[in-house]
Amino acid sequence: MKLVPLASLAAAGLLLAAPAMADDDIELRLTGSARQEIANDQLQAVLYIQDKSDQPAVLADRLNKGINRAVTESKAYPKVELSSGSYNSWPSYDKNGKIQGWQGRAEVRLQSRDMAQAAELMAKLQKTMLLEGVQFSVSDTARREAEKALLPQALAEIQEQARITAKALGKTRIVIKQLEIGNAPEYRPPMMMRAMAAAPMAKADVAEADWQPGRSQLQLQVSGKVELK
Repeated sequence: MKLVPLASLAAAGLLLAAPAMADDDIELRLTGSARQEIANDQLQAVLYIQDKSDQPAVLADRLNKGINRAVTESKAYPKVELSSGSYNSWPSYDKNGKIQGWQGRAEVRLQSRDMAQAAELMAKLQKTMLLEGVQFSVSDTARREAEKALLPQALAEIQEQARITAKALGKTRIVIKQLEIGNAPEYRPPMMMRAMAAAPMAKADVAEADWQPGRSQLQLQVSGKVELK
C-alpha cells in the first residue's frame, strides 16, 4: 500500500483542508476502483531434465551437463533471462527396501518479453529437456503504465461517492483525510501447457510454438477516509 500526500490530489477536485473534526461532522471510509484488460507481454516457462542411474555421480554428471548446455544455448538469446530452478536427486528402492539406483531432476526457468526469442530458445531446449509449463502475465513496466491511467478513474469514483453522500446528508464540504492506493488481485491465465515426466529424449528437431499470450484483467483500488462537513 502507498500513502498518497494530500497535495497530490488537488486535480481530483476535492477540498484538501483538514481542520479538526466537529461533533456534527461525518467520517466515511470509501473505496474506489478501476479495471482494464491488458495484453500479456511476458512469458515464464520451466523446463527440466529427469534421469536415472545406478551411480549417483553419473546421474549428477548428466544433470549438470544438461543444465550447462541450456545455459550455453541461452547466451545466444540476450532478451531471454534464464535462471536455475530446483535440483533434486533421490534413491530408488527394490521390493526389499534396498537402494537399487538413483533418480534426479534439474530445471531451468525462462522469462522474457520477447516472444519470438523465447519461442526459438524453448524449441532448442526441448530437444533434450521436457517442458513443465508456460505462463503468460503482464510485466511490471506495462502494469505501471496501466496504473497511471487507472488512478484518476479510481479517484473519481471516490469523489462521486463522497459527493452523492454529502448531498443526501445535507453536507457542503468534503475533506480528504487519508488515501491508500493498492493493487487488487489480478487474474492470470493458468498454465498453458504441462508435460508429464518421461524418459530422456533423443535429440530431434522441434518446431517453434506459436504462443498466444492472451490478456489479463488489472484492477487498481483506492481506499480513503473522507469527512463531510
